Amino acid sequence: METKGTKIIECQEEHEELKFYGTRDVAKILGCSLPTARDVMMRYDFPLIRVGKNMKVSSKALEEWSMKRHT
Repeated sequence: METKGTKIIECQEEHEELKFYGTRDVAKILGCSLPTARDVMMRYDFPLIRVGKNMKVSSKALEEWSMKRHT
């Protein structure tokens, strides 16, 4: 299953879905511009996953990272 810019991988063993967000998704979620989203994703404490030149973050890691930033 694939949605716009977001890839969903179903794990057979755990019966969970892994969601990965790209830069545009992160910008939309955080309510910021693409350049700002890229800057945020390049932070040392951001749970960035590189896939070639693409920058990705899992939905769970993004949620955990944002919760740490709010406390």
